[in-house]
Amino acid sequence: MRQGGISWKAIFKPGEAEDFFSPAPPGDFDPSAEGFSPVNAWWLSEMARLVYRRDEAARRRQKPTRGEILARFGLTERATFRDGNLFAALFQSVRQTVDPFAVLVFRGSSGHLDNWMANLAATARPWSTGGKVHGGFKQALLGFWLQILEALCRIEVPVFYTGHSLGAALATLAASLRPPRALYTFGSPRVGDRRFGRTLDRLPVFRIANPLDIVTDLPPTGWRSGFRHVGERHVLPVARDRSPRPVSGARFPPPVFLAEHAPICYTLGLKRVLHPSG
Repeated sequence: MRQGGISWKAIFKPGEAEDFFSPAPPGDFDPSAEGFSPVNAWWLSEMARLVYRRDEAARRRQKPTRGEILARFGLTERATFRDGNLFAALFQSVRQTVDPFAVLVFRGSSGHLDNWMANLAATARPWSTGGKVHGGFKQALLGFWLQILEALCRIEVPVFYTGHSLGAALATLAASLRPPRALYTFGSPRVGDRRFGRTLDRLPVFRIANPLDIVTDLPPTGWRSGFRHVGERHVLPVARDRSPRPVSGARFPPPVFLAEHAPICYTLGLKRVLHPSG
């Protein structure tokens, strides 16, 4: 991706990027941080982007795997979880000089927008801890939640949950079932109704949104489900030049509402928060 534009690949194949955690991280992840931490958000946005990387394809292309990339920054991939096309991973710190922590990262949908629209057509379903939630998201999480829960029960350090897009929705549902130290989501759709939201009231929930990201407005508030967003909203500043331009030889650029949803846009937005004059 060249500066000044977002490629179609950055939107639909974010795991093929070559610039994870680059430039250098703005500071160490702080598992003891109280309230919203832009530095922690930056780390988690990159983990939510890295989880899109498919190790099998990376090995075929002689590219570094998720674990090899994580190792450069004192992290390891402790476990992975699959159910069909759904995927999540448990990352954990390994450096002895920092406070230990772990991160449960859910992969978002890497398909086309029409797949998203089909997912969003699901009806509201009762949720075990209270309220109603998006039926498609519920079915997706419960399909592999028991294997995730088994791994979480063995973790003895603070655990954070995160994810982008569909991954954000799954992380939100997971937080309602087993509360983490904090939940950070990126480009999350609405997941459940008001009663469901109350199940997360005592949990630090930080919902990061790009202002023109279409997914954060889905399902619409007028939808009969009554879905509402949860948590503390943090809107990222837009780039000085947000007009899309063709990159990587593309004949035409992706529309702004799609470009703003790309995982890299969340990392870049947090960079603008951390370095407002940069």
